[in-house]
Amino acid sequence: MKYFTLLLLLVCVAPVGAIAQETDQTNPAHREQVYTRGGAEVCLRCHSGDRMRAVKNSAHGNMENMFTPLATQGCEACHGPGSIHVSRAHGGAGFPKMIDFGRGANFSPRDTQIDACLACHHEEKGGRSVIEWYSSSHNRKNINCSTCHAIHVEVDPMEDADQQVATCNRCHRKDLQKHDHFEKSDIEFESLSCGTCHNVHEAFDRTTRHEEADG
Repeated sequence: MKYFTLLLLLVCVAPVGAIAQETDQTNPAHREQVYTRGGAEVCLRCHSGDRMRAVKNSAHGNMENMFTPLATQGCEACHGPGSIHVSRAHGGAGFPKMIDFGRGANFSPRDTQIDACLACHHEEKGGRSVIEWYSSSHNRKNINCSTCHAIHVEVDPMEDADQQVATCNRCHRKDLQKHDHFEKSDIEFESLSCGTCHNVHEAFDRTTRHEEADG
């Protein structure tokens, strides 16, 4: 009787294991995500709003520059390989989730977003300058690239003087108010942007800055 019970358990458990193994193999979450062959047009079949198509007229959509996202892997150059997302999206519930830029729990982790941007912007190619993000003063846990920059627009707000000042003012309101005393030197701030004087992407030597503050 004991041996019969053991045999019965083995017979019952074996199919469950086989089904579980088969499920793991067919589960999109366990498949390798690769780049699609259709490029940006595959994405635009669903994501076809004006915001999405504005990228084509932006610096990231310059097809004449072989180093731009649209000239390489299209949307997937920034948002990651989308083969599974395209084939099994089911209304956007694809596996695995594509890289989504922004702040908050509904977006991709901060480091994932930054790594996606630095995949291109860590080196000087195609007219772009090197961004020393990890050693800059803006490398803080509540800040990522999309905090200041917008990609799905024809012109990044940080390229426009007025919009750049407005963006910086969200965090640096007190610092901007301290600039009043420069007006005595006949400096017309209305004709300048923050980037005229400040390079927010440059390496930041915290030790030297603290020594200067202490002195």
